[in-house]
Amino acid sequence: MDALTGESGTAASAARVKFVAAWASLLALKLAIAMALPPFGDEAFYAWEAVHPAWAYSDLPAGTAWLIALGTAVAGDTLFGLRWPFVLLGAVLPWMVVRLAARIAPKEQAWRAGLWTLPLPLMLPLGIMALPDALLTVAILAALDALVGLANDSGSWRASRWHPLHAQFALALVAGALAHYRFGPVLAIGGLVALTMLPRATLRAPGLWVAIGAGALAWWPLLAFNATVGDAGWRFQFVDRHPWAFDPRGLLQPVAQALIVTPVLYGLLLAALWRGARQGGPARLAAISAAGLLLVYAALAPFTDRARFSLHWPLPAYLVAAAFLPALVDDLKRRGSRLPAVGATLAIVGSVLVGIAFAAPAVPALVARTAGTSLYPDNFLGWREIADAVRQVRRPDDVLVADHFMLAAQLSFALDREPRVFVLDHWNNRKHGRAPQLALWGYDEAGLDRLTPGTPILLLFEPGETPLRDRAAWVDRTCRWFDGLAPLSIVEGPGGGKSFWVYRGLRRAGDPPAACPVPLPGSASGPSAQ
Repeated sequence: MDALTGESGTAASAARVKFVAAWASLLALKLAIAMALPPFGDEAFYAWEAVHPAWAYSDLPAGTAWLIALGTAVAGDTLFGLRWPFVLLGAVLPWMVVRLAARIAPKEQAWRAGLWTLPLPLMLPLGIMALPDALLTVAILAALDALVGLANDSGSWRASRWHPLHAQFALALVAGALAHYRFGPVLAIGGLVALTMLPRATLRAPGLWVAIGAGALAWWPLLAFNATVGDAGWRFQFVDRHPWAFDPRGLLQPVAQALIVTPVLYGLLLAALWRGARQGGPARLAAISAAGLLLVYAALAPFTDRARFSLHWPLPAYLVAAAFLPALVDDLKRRGSRLPAVGATLAIVGSVLVGIAFAAPAVPALVARTAGTSLYPDNFLGWREIADAVRQVRRPDDVLVADHFMLAAQLSFALDREPRVFVLDHWNNRKHGRAPQLALWGYDEAGLDRLTPGTPILLLFEPGETPLRDRAAWVDRTCRWFDGLAPLSIVEGPGGGKSFWVYRGLRRAGDPPAACPVPLPGSASGPSAQ
């Protein structure tokens, strides 16, 4: 903690040694969790997308799926193969903060800035899972670092013509466009700040505009894809998933941020940004960009999606704030304040708690204790059990049908990356923006209509995803496609916290009868109540 608070080892070499040792320890921990944590449902869907190469998908640009394809091509269809590119991206971020801080502070402070990023509770999960935020955050920091570097070199001929940082800026813009739709608002904030704060010579540089042109072209695949699917991706990310109606609970977003960052460190980071904004020059550009991101997310919070976890969205701003933190810590130390030590301690405790939460799905005893509660890590669990059950009863010509997209994706990953699993038109598919993608692949109910009559199928339900009052009707509607449906088994997930129903049947020949109830499993009362 001394290196964090500046109480000893303030030489650049000592700070560097402490940073590298702490960074390596955190990386080892993240790797251990990444190789033990079962795949999250969204990860499984991105892995499913990876076996269907495309320039864009209904939920995201192509970057996440491409990284998974790279990871599994190098390391196989394993948890390590799924996640190592994202672990690597997450591991790069503290070094990027060191580089950014070195542009606006002495070298010794730069290593300490990197050290301050490590206990951030939001940093621990970043990269553990194959999710788009790792690539998105790297792109944001790389773009900002390039702009700050160009502002620093504004007096040189290279900054006014062709500079290596122009190439970095171009790559960052392309990576951001491939990472997530959320890079769009970041571009708006960063572009406004850059236009108002970059030196005129830097803004006139041809290299800068070539980089901007490359970044703009990187959005073309997403634009072209949306043009073919009625703007389904744009509508999901910016319209459908958000209520766009004022909810006063959203006003508590800064409080939620303070809790997850830990209150003292949160206050220190905000104070550090304020200090940076008052410095002027390139430092002010970085600080205002980060503060703008925080303010936009806080302003949008009362109107946007509260059904999905979004507390990690402002993380790039906190990483930028860490670049200014050592100077503030030194000032507080000279005044005899213990706030930095308290902030570091609470942040480390917070990171430990986050680590325990993410490791819990890999620990059967903890999973069993949470069964039947809201703490049960539902989206991580059950895929191994249902995949094993399918392997035991599946015949070579059986076609798989799942009742919602996440179960289908988890089966695809577990069953040697099987590309084709049909999916019923469950409301979860639309809620999570996956229905258009399933339709494009032909794995939706329209695809079921095209199956050859007499095709044998295995039909799998996750009853807990459908309200109890609707389950019988949800199962019965499958008789429009399938004949002779009979329940084979009920498969329990870890700790008994979830269950699955397995059916066998045939693709129906001809029209279904007016009424064709499908029998529920003999002991359905147990699982259906979950």
